[in-house]
Amino acid sequence: MKQFIFRSFRFIAFFVVFFIAINALYLAVLATTDWDFKKRIESLKFEDPDFDLLAMGASTSFDAFDAELLSKNGFSSYNLAMGGNTIKSSYIQLKEYLENYTNKPRYVLLGHNSPYVDNVDNEKVHPLIELTLKDHKYVLNDAPILKLKWLGFEFLKKAFSSAHRQATLSLGQLRFQKVMPDHTTLLEQYLDIQKYESSYWFGEIGKLCKQNEIELLIIEMPGVKETQNFTAIGPHTITFGNGHTANLYNLNSKDFCSIFEADKDWIGNSHLNEAGAIKFTEELFSLLEK
Repeated sequence: MKQFIFRSFRFIAFFVVFFIAINALYLAVLATTDWDFKKRIESLKFEDPDFDLLAMGASTSFDAFDAELLSKNGFSSYNLAMGGNTIKSSYIQLKEYLENYTNKPRYVLLGHNSPYVDNVDNEKVHPLIELTLKDHKYVLNDAPILKLKWLGFEFLKKAFSSAHRQATLSLGQLRFQKVMPDHTTLLEQYLDIQKYESSYWFGEIGKLCKQNEIELLIIEMPGVKETQNFTAIGPHTITFGNGHTANLYNLNSKDFCSIFEADKDWIGNSHLNEAGAIKFTEELFSLLEK
């Protein structure tokens, strides 16, 4: 009986040590290879940042907002967007930033993609944000190899794709030189502005910005032809359920998207490559100047 207990204890100890070692190795790999992981850690360790502008949103915002170009043109900027981000996650990021740092930005650009997001009030929090919150209480399911398993697939993409390996981060923006032509066709469709106005989390971001004297600009992000709409660029003044307001710029309008070249500016799934992001940000800069 004692021998059985000893063997069981030794097996459990081995399993625990092995599990810890595997997770430590996985974290080490992510820390050196994953764009979202590196950016999340960087954004938590700024030293007295004084950004005029924060860009936020999901993966299409991650690629499109060229913070370096904005900074060179008088708007000191950082791109906080992360792949797979929800609007609630963006709210948490902004609240966290305002609590952590003294200097407040003058502008928040919040990118969104209506054609790809059905539920703007998704209650999920990005796992990387959740795991690194100050008051997060860790459980077994938070083990990186379980919680962040999808990042392992992203690592494999980098291992087998030179385009992924060559992508770079600059002030939070992910830059891809890869090109995937847009072969889709324009359809007659219109932007559902009421979807923005009725959103709880858009409203909470609007409220947070108002409380901190920040101008919130919501950007309907550009996409390939089949996602574009016939609604005017705007700005459209939208009023949320909590009474706060924001300006919405419909940059997925077919008129705005005419600046992009189908065979030069896209990398698939409505993500802009480095060349497309420069065009997008130059036009965005013109809007900010106004």
